Amino acid sequence: MKSYFTFFLSFWLLNELSATETDINIGSGQSTENQCNGYCISMLKPLFNRIGQLEESATKNEELQNLKNQVEWKKELIDAQTKEIDYQRDVIKTLTGNIQSLQGEIKDRDSQISGQIEQLKNQIQGIMKQNSDDKVKSLTETLKDLESRLEIMGSQINNQTELIKAKNAEVVNLTFNNKLCTESISKITDDLLKCNRQDSCHSKGPSDIYKINLRGMSTFEAPCSSDGWLTIQKRFDGSQNFNRPWMDYKEGFGNIRGEFFIGLEKLHVMTRERPHELYIKLGKVDGSTGYAHYDDFKIGSELESYVLSIGTYDGTVGDSLLIHRNQKFTTLDRDNDQFNYGNCAGLENGGWWYRNCASSKLNGKFYKEGRTRDNVINGITWGTWYAMDWTHSLTFVEMMIRPKTL
Repeated sequence: MKSYFTFFLSFWLLNELSATETDINIGSGQSTENQCNGYCISMLKPLFNRIGQLEESATKNEELQNLKNQVEWKKELIDAQTKEIDYQRDVIKTLTGNIQSLQGEIKDRDSQISGQIEQLKNQIQGIMKQNSDDKVKSLTETLKDLESRLEIMGSQINNQTELIKAKNAEVVNLTFNNKLCTESISKITDDLLKCNRQDSCHSKGPSDIYKINLRGMSTFEAPCSSDGWLTIQKRFDGSQNFNRPWMDYKEGFGNIRGEFFIGLEKLHVMTRERPHELYIKLGKVDGSTGYAHYDDFKIGSELESYVLSIGTYDGTVGDSLLIHRNQKFTTLDRDNDQFNYGNCAGLENGGWWYRNCASSKLNGKFYKEGRTRDNVINGITWGTWYAMDWTHSLTFVEMMIRPKTL
């Protein structure tokens, strides 16, 4: 929306142009008038554009500040809720200790008095056999006294039992409140993550390991480059075995500071949320390097067997993903390829978007010598880079993705 300043400036300039037009018509004719108008407009147009840019920037800064204020407020609310939960947990701990002490005291007193009564009964029975009336009378009175004390103790036990019930009720109530507080904090934390969500690498910043928050998934870490590329797979030393079952490829495996595969489900969610591009760095044992870039990259859901969708290729190593376009992912325990004589993942030593079987497979077996052994074809391959000689095996691979609009 234009500001009042812009409006009045425009109004003034129109008046001035109108006055100038009148003067020019009187003095110089229509041709000079057109030249002046065109010149004035060409000189003032950048000023209007700059004013519009400043107003748009001010609006964005105000929205960003409002979002930051919301995040700070929710952080303070989380701190307050956390302190309340800690306090209530301490109360529960104290009450639980009191209840245990009362129960122990009741048990000890009951056992003690019951033992004394039993002992007196035995003494009375023994004396009665001896026909000692005085002793019987004395012990009977003592017994009555103990029974009276036991009755009093019974009343005290009933009172303490009621107290225990009340304390237990308090514990139940505090536990319920604790649960409510925990659920509240969980919701606030989710809201905070939504306000401060980082679902891709920063477009500017140092290369490092960053936390990534995706909707509906737990926070995970991923390597990010300084220009916004997120590494999804890396091979360089053979420290990880890539011949793994479906569940490993679904959830991801390896060491993000070393060799790893980020996980098909994460790739599906990331590329579902917004369009991505794919960049693949490749390296041979002789030190030569190359790359393949695809202007679109998307992975389907698990119900679609994480089908591969890629866009237009450019690069220096040739398009060895071409025949893998629209192919489902295959692992040693889940055969989704079109090969009629076995499972490509089992034959090629790693999960991939096989067809019949592969023109490329970057999850094959690592050979540090840069060549497979005994002429097998299970290495890390990108056929178009070395004239389809499948005994070659790459010694470096890094697959990276980046949102097409950062």
